Amino acid sequence: MRNINFTKYKYFTLSFSFLAIVFGFVVTFSKYGGFAHSLDFNGGLRTVVELPKDKTRTDLETYFQSKQIEAVVILLEKEKNIYQLDIGLGSLPTIETLYKEIPEDKRESSTSAIDRFVQLLRFEFNLPKEKVLSADQVGAVVGGELTEVGITLLLTTLAIILLYLSIRSQFKFALASAIALVHDILMTLALIGFLQIKPSVPIIAALLTLLGYSINDKIVVFDRIRENAHGKDNLALSNIINVSIAQTLGRTINTSFTTMISVVAIIVGGAAELYDFAFVLLFGVIVGTYSSIYIAAPISEIYDRLRKKKFA
Repeated sequence: MRNINFTKYKYFTLSFSFLAIVFGFVVTFSKYGGFAHSLDFNGGLRTVVELPKDKTRTDLETYFQSKQIEAVVILLEKEKNIYQLDIGLGSLPTIETLYKEIPEDKRESSTSAIDRFVQLLRFEFNLPKEKVLSADQVGAVVGGELTEVGITLLLTTLAIILLYLSIRSQFKFALASAIALVHDILMTLALIGFLQIKPSVPIIAALLTLLGYSINDKIVVFDRIRENAHGKDNLALSNIINVSIAQTLGRTINTSFTTMISVVAIIVGGAAELYDFAFVLLFGVIVGTYSSIYIAAPISEIYDRLRKKKFA
């Protein structure tokens, strides 16, 4: 393959990534006031109900939209028409108002939000008590614990990867990989905030999955750089990087393409509950491939150049 100068525009690609991340977070917090609320992380109501056969997911979603209730409808069992309903905390005042509109002879006195929501569902969809399979109120404390666990998992993964690469390879490659992985996470989080994708446990799984995919791609690239650099101390690292990336580019494209086919298949033919997971993972695969070529490798070159100047 013709030797392409991948490192020529390293300052442009580094600047572009930095500005894209900043832009995403600025929009997230200035326009939306932060990341989207989700039941897993912010708390809310979770109910599992078995609907009559003549009721569909569309009926539920249409009802919630007409009443301006923030709800996520998940089909759990198609044959029995069982759905999980997740209601955000922001909709509690609306539920309170709708509950009071139920005729007094058809409602029971209740002080808890989850009981009032269940009564509203039973009234609107003519559900017997036994058709409400479960009803729980998820507190923000659980969401805080999930946030803490998610951040801990990500940081621990990054630390282990940095240690592993430091032992397996040279420190400059480990450092460049760690920075590139942080870049991948921040780019993906910026997208999640910009598009107001609701954080959830599957989203954390997608982030951890893209970390594994991304580091594997970077290890392949840096292994080839290390092999090509052996015994060639007189050659500039930028030349070795360009040759190495060109040699591994076919493998990188093929791996990314086949992975994206699988993820796109989930988006096209999978359950709606997996859309956010698959979309985040698809974006992460693209960003991970980009960062292996235009972030990790150039950072290792910049570090090598600065180190040589310091000890020159």
